[in-house]
Amino acid sequence: MYNTQYEQWMEDVISKEANLKLTCEDLAVYQLQKIKEVINKAKNSRFYSEKLENFKSEDIKDFSSFKKLPFTTAKDISKNPHDFLAVPPSEIERVVTLNTSGTTEKPKRIFFTSNDLNSTVEFFRYGMLNLVSEGQKVLILMSGGTPSSIGKLLEEALSKAGCESIIYGPVRDPFDVLKCIKEEKVDCIVGIPIQVYYLAKLKNNCEEYKDITLSSILLSADHISKFMNKIIENAFKCHVFIHYGMTEMGYGGGVSCRAVNGYHMREVDLYTEIVDPITGEDVREGEYGEIVFTTLKREGMPLIRYRTGDIGRFLLKECDCCDAFKRLDFIKERISERLFLDKESYISISMLDEIILGIENVIDYKAVLTKGNKKILKIWIKLLENHIKTNLSDILYAANRHDYFSNLLKNSLIDIEFSGVLENMDISSGMAKRKIVFEEQVK
Repeated sequence: MYNTQYEQWMEDVISKEANLKLTCEDLAVYQLQKIKEVINKAKNSRFYSEKLENFKSEDIKDFSSFKKLPFTTAKDISKNPHDFLAVPPSEIERVVTLNTSGTTEKPKRIFFTSNDLNSTVEFFRYGMLNLVSEGQKVLILMSGGTPSSIGKLLEEALSKAGCESIIYGPVRDPFDVLKCIKEEKVDCIVGIPIQVYYLAKLKNNCEEYKDITLSSILLSADHISKFMNKIIENAFKCHVFIHYGMTEMGYGGGVSCRAVNGYHMREVDLYTEIVDPITGEDVREGEYGEIVFTTLKREGMPLIRYRTGDIGRFLLKECDCCDAFKRLDFIKERISERLFLDKESYISISMLDEIILGIENVIDYKAVLTKGNKKILKIWIKLLENHIKTNLSDILYAANRHDYFSNLLKNSLIDIEFSGVLENMDISSGMAKRKIVFEEQVK
């Protein structure tokens, strides 16, 4: 076992703040104490002063008693975000507005104090030291046009880590990005999975950029299939690291190490649970369920037992890194992205990524599910090379190699319809989650 700089940072925090060592037992003591503190802090807000009126922090003797507290949901935040403010509005440094997946729900607004943002910078700093070294150059393919945006926070973190960074922004012209990587002698890129996948596919097909190699890549902000990950890794001949986080977490939740064996969670700032999405009870260790987290130090907008809507699981297999910290398996999918075909069977964008992007000449796609007497999945594709024909048989072949989806086809729960090639399809900007479009069948 060995500690990465990321884990050493967390060990130093625990030692400094609580005079504890880096063991599973001491980490539990640390987190339980922080949970008590954040409950008291959260009660400064209108929402939690009412929600936790009958709960006292001193009654939290262990994690079992903590899990008697009610969940917080995205709908709670959407209903009235200002009810979550635990500090005066004058202390808020940044407000992030997030559109919800529903059409009738109000957007969520997430509030950060300066200290909240500084905590994110520290997480980014040491998380990035998992994959970059002092003196390296990082190309940031994420938004960075406003103060305290993801790009700006990452730029600040990389500067503290002794690295140079270039905020490029989301990919709109992939050839210009490849040119930038080559001319600027970039060592690492940070980007959205589908966009970096796009770059990888084009790079391998363009003689001018075939020789580009990187020392590392960090993917964030959306689901990534194992196939996409392998394509990117092979194209740039480097380790591909994956970050899991959401704005409600304070942007950062966890990051993979060089073993790329799940996310090492940000344990000094978050307490994470996996619960049954229906019952809300803990699942058995190693089983899939909904990810729930509690912020341990957030000032502006503490969140207690927040349901993320993400499906994941804790990994039981040991990693070469320190085993005191939990490892979360790569996110399977979001509950909200599931489109049900009957009471139990469903499809999701994560599932289709595994299938459609596994077709060699396909670099993106659009999917529409039409439900009526028959469930029809219409697929449009964007090709790397238009002269290489891709048709329904290629899609069906890929779908039948997917265990779950092949059963849907076999049991006639869904049909696939190839709707053509989209030559002018824009690259997903990553500003909104990719999803399957749903429409009712016209009678």
